[in-house]
Amino acid sequence: MEFWKAILGLLRRILIGPPLILLSILVGGVVYLVLPAHYTTDVSLVLATPVNGGTVNSDKTKQGLTNPFLSFNDALKTGASIVILAMNTQDVWTELGAPKDGPTEITIDDGRTNPNVLDINGPYIYIRVDSESPRQATTVLMAARERVASELFKWQKTLGAPPNTFITSTDIVPPSKPEADHSANWQGAIGGALLTLFLGLGIAYGVVVRRQPRQRRQPEPAAPAAPPAAAPVAIPVPAPEPVEVQAAEPAELPVLDEDSSATMEFPAYRAGPLSPVPGPRKANQDDGEK
Repeated sequence: MEFWKAILGLLRRILIGPPLILLSILVGGVVYLVLPAHYTTDVSLVLATPVNGGTVNSDKTKQGLTNPFLSFNDALKTGASIVILAMNTQDVWTELGAPKDGPTEITIDDGRTNPNVLDINGPYIYIRVDSESPRQATTVLMAARERVASELFKWQKTLGAPPNTFITSTDIVPPSKPEADHSANWQGAIGGALLTLFLGLGIAYGVVVRRQPRQRRQPEPAAPAAPPAAAPVAIPVPAPEPVEVQAAEPAELPVLDEDSSATMEFPAYRAGPLSPVPGPRKANQDDGEK
């Protein structure tokens, strides 16, 4: 999780993210332009019997005509399979202009690679050519088409079939015009852009991590193992020594004089009625009388 957070942080940096994205787009565009475009063209053939059928009647007055559309059977499919096997060899491809590991590829089958064919049980022969040049694609396709007719004729002649019963190949779909296929260009462009982006992010991440101060932690020494706990040993405590208590000497009483107030006796207080305190006016009258 921390790694992806660091990657997103690098993309948000002005000096790293935008220039790296622009560089990836530029690399993708260059790869798209550098890779050559491929052109494809194809043709579909079908084998058919002649209108006179596959046999020769000795009595010409009873000779009838046969609709070729009603004569599609397993025999024609077998003939198509023989021609397809004869065509799918590297020597034949080289003679047609599609050498091994070259820029031109050729496909010859019974129509299973053609998405427009719904049923491959018929006597079909499908030819498809992929090349970097539209002219080369057309040339190889026409050569392959003629080679199918010559292989079909050669095999029938070799087997000794009567010429008027020879199976012929007919175009169901005529040779198409070469169409540019840019799928390889897009794949290369996307792959180059992603590779540049990831490589740039990896380099930036390594530089940023390398510049950060490294926290070197020294390994802490291992704590020594604690010794096994020993059984507690009772330490004898010495008894306190008896303290000798000395009798205190009687304190000497001070000698009092006869005149000392300590020997004076005070008369006992006897409770009695208190004489009223004369008021201030009475006191002044008494002073005046005297």
